[in-house]
Amino acid sequence: MRRILVVPIGRVFGPWLERFLQDLSNFWQAELELARPITPPAAAFHPRLRKFFAPYLVDYLRSLSRDVDYVLGVCGEELYSPRSPIVFTEVSFSSQAALISARLLQEFLFGPEPENVFVERLRKEAIRALGHLLGLGPCSNPRCVMHPPSTLMEVDLKGTEFCPECRIRLRLFQIRRGEVRGLL
Repeated sequence: MRRILVVPIGRVFGPWLERFLQDLSNFWQAELELARPITPPAAAFHPRLRKFFAPYLVDYLRSLSRDVDYVLGVCGEELYSPRSPIVFTEVSFSSQAALISARLLQEFLFGPEPENVFVERLRKEAIRALGHLLGLGPCSNPRCVMHPPSTLMEVDLKGTEFCPECRIRLRLFQIRRGEVRGLL
């Protein structure tokens, strides 16, 4: 069974966190461990942008634990990278770590249960991040969870599952690695 360490970074708390962890554990059939919250390192902060540098943070995450398969950071701060001033998700293949901006996903919540919208957004981006770490690339299908969003609307419109093509690719990666799990 895969082991994933989930690290809250900054202002990340609430009753939604436990539900998010359970959803993610069920989806990936993985053992999730919740780390104690950490303060983002000062070296990652850009004072003029008032955001944190996502590539630095995602690599920093791996230094927190070497004895898990993947590390997933859930950051309560705004992130940026050289590729984009807005970052939903950052992935480091060399570190086998990923980072999600919970702060960005909490904007423009709507409906009678806005917390459900937030948890679904977070779940979609966590599945996409871990899908990348397992070998999947971006998908052009806007309904596939692996579709890279550029707006919150795109996050909301995409599905919570892999499209048939991504499901087959993931299964082939598992077969090549000798994994016999019935993951998907």
